[in-house]
Parts: sequence; structure tokens; C-alpha cells
Amino acid sequence: MHEEIAGHKLSTGDEMSTIRVTAPDLEFKDSILSLIGHKEPYWLVPVREAMEGKIEILRTYCYLAFLGEQLVGNITTAEALGEPIGMLQHVFTVPEHRRKGVASFLMQDLLADFRARRGRALYLGTGYGSEAHRIYLRYGFRDIGERTGKMRYITGEDFDARYFGGSAAHVSAVGWEHWPGSDALFSAEDGWCARNFAFGAFGVHGFEGSFINMMLGLREGSVRDAKALISDDAVVGLASLVPDPRWNYGVMILDFFVHPRYLNSAGAMIRALSFGAEKVQSFVEAGARAKDKSRILEGCGFKLETKLSEQLRCSGRSLDVLVYSRTP
Repeated sequence: MHEEIAGHKLSTGDEMSTIRVTAPDLEFKDSILSLIGHKEPYWLVPVREAMEGKIEILRTYCYLAFLGEQLVGNITTAEALGEPIGMLQHVFTVPEHRRKGVASFLMQDLLADFRARRGRALYLGTGYGSEAHRIYLRYGFRDIGERTGKMRYITGEDFDARYFGGSAAHVSAVGWEHWPGSDALFSAEDGWCARNFAFGAFGVHGFEGSFINMMLGLREGSVRDAKALISDDAVVGLASLVPDPRWNYGVMILDFFVHPRYLNSAGAMIRALSFGAEKVQSFVEAGARAKDKSRILEGCGFKLETKLSEQLRCSGRSLDVLVYSRTP
């Protein structure tokens, strides 16, 4: 489905139309994929499958800029929930039409539409201090963490208290509907540093690209299992079980990260994973913040195996890493 939602006059005098494409939409699928085709192939999978109607549980919007019949720009959002949270992605203007205001008008129209749909938070990742970073700041996005390049736009200052403010939590198999919430979870400034070793998530970290690879890994068998911890409509925990590619003996890596409010529910998420006959290792940085992680692992049958000295760099400090393991 698609519709024109705004019109603008560029600084050059050209007339621009903003078209919002709501997946699924086969008519615009190829044009959108062609425009963002410079991205690594895995990034295109959720856009393609959403436009084909294969990921309907996640809402995908592409905001397209047209000059006459020519498609010149795009911004995509991937959103979940009735009052949505989402990720802003694939911002692109064709080179010959840059610096005319195309991306600025698209951003203006997208945010107005997001607010009208009672949107709560949009997350993105960019280069800290870049021109794009400065543009996002002008439109109300704010930095998360220290010089991480992770940003968000929220429509209410109490977002964190409300979104992460549930009580009971339950375990769910991971699905595309958990993509935006997982990105919000890994962007949280509270919590331990070693959040997902297998997918390279340390500290405040955008998880949008890693989540795609996790979903593709589950589909292809290179990821054994993944579970989400859900409270009300928030993703408050994520756990994954991935073969360690560095060894030929079938060692598995258990990664899990939980919002600090829900530490007592982490054990249920871990125990729900499909452990097999392999040895499983999990990594915990030394320090006060990670003591809870050790306690959770010990409660799930893991034992301290060894310590790696000054193995992790976080917030300007070198940290020891504790290796916990469980054998069948």
C-alpha cells in the first residue's frame, strides 16, 4: 500500500512528493531495493521480505522522495507494537540530488507521521560527529552513551520508565516482532558491558544488524537457538546459543543480556534454550555490575572455568573476563 503524504518545493525550485509505502507492496519493492542496493546484502533481506508480505508481524514503512517520476530518496522505519517503537534505517539520496533538502523534508514528513501514529521511540546508528549525526540532532534525536553513534528520538521524557516499567516477564521464541525492542534493549546505558560476545555487542550497542544475522542464522542453522524475555510489550532480555567458530569440537557460546530491572527472570530465559550435548561457555566481565551475571549462570548449572586477564576494554578501562562453562 502507498500514498502521497506531503509535497515540498526544494531550494532548486523542483517540486518534491513524499510517498509513504507500507509493506507489503510489490509495486514499489524493486525500486526500493534498487535504491538501497549499496547496503550489504543481509540488510536487504527484511525489507525484501516485508515488501513481499513475508514479515507482516513487523511493520515496515519506506518514505520515498520523488521529483516528478524519478525516485531520488528513501528513509525506512521498521516498527513494532500498537504505540510503536522502531528503528530508522536506509537513509539515502541519489548523489546528483543531494544538498537540495530532499533528506530533510523526508525526515520532517517521517517524524510527523510517526507522531501521528502515536509512535514512542525511534532508534538509529550513525557515525558520531558526522554530518548525518549533526542533522539528526537538529531533528530531535539525542545521543545514547558516550560517543557511540547510537541515537534515539522519543516523544515522551518518561519513555524508559514506562517501557521498561512492567512487572512480570515471560519467555518467547525470538521473532521479527522483537527486532526494534532488541535494539532498544542493547542501547540501554544500564547493565553490563559484555552483552553478546558472538555478535560483538559490548556496552551501548546498536543491535539492528546483529539481529538480522541472528534471525538468518536461526533460519540457516548457524545459530542454535535464541529466546527473548518480554514484559508487557517490552523486550527486556535476549539470549542466544551459537557455535563457537574458533573450535572444531562443537563448543557453544551462551550470550544473554537483561535489563537490570529483570535480572531475576534471566534464569528462566536461559533454561528455555535448546542445549544439546556440547560444552557451553559464557563470558562475564569482572566488576560490580557483572556479579549478577555470575549468579544467574551459577543458578543455571554453570561453573567458573578460568579467568582471562585484561581481556575486555570498556569505558576506558581494561577488565578481566571470567569464563563460565557447563558440560553435559
